[in-house]
Amino acid sequence: MRSRPRQSQTKLIASAAVLAVVLFGLLLALAISATSLSTSGAVDSASYSEKLDLALTGADAAIGERLIAETDCASCHLIGEGRTAPLFDGLASVAGGRRSSLNAEQYLYEAIVFPGAHLVDGYANAMPNNYGQRFSLVDIGHMIAYLLTLTHDGVEA
Repeated sequence: MRSRPRQSQTKLIASAAVLAVVLFGLLLALAISATSLSTSGAVDSASYSEKLDLALTGADAAIGERLIAETDCASCHLIGEGRTAPLFDGLASVAGGRRSSLNAEQYLYEAIVFPGAHLVDGYANAMPNNYGQRFSLVDIGHMIAYLLTLTHDGVEA
């Protein structure tokens, strides 16, 4: 009669082992997909160019200024302080040099749509990462047009 409890114990151990392998596979798949999601779209400047051609056609800096104000971007990108996020002050002058592989428009597109793709030294990845879904490509174009007007001391270009 001892074989019956031993068979149950063996089945239980085998079931636990199968469950452990399945869970490990799911965790591995999740880790791989999370890595690809965090960098997806944030590598190819050519794909940025295609999107920017559409986004910047007819882009209006005044509309971009309104959208940025409504989104309250200045609460983190405060002109003058810059403790939480990189400053808007002078952004038009430095955007083209932040990433050697991207021009100013491409860099700003990436910073809005994929904010974690490149972090300015000294800052954490704190910007919301849903602006690519929250705003249309046209709205993002308006925002980029506005950001490109910002030179030092809040003086617009």
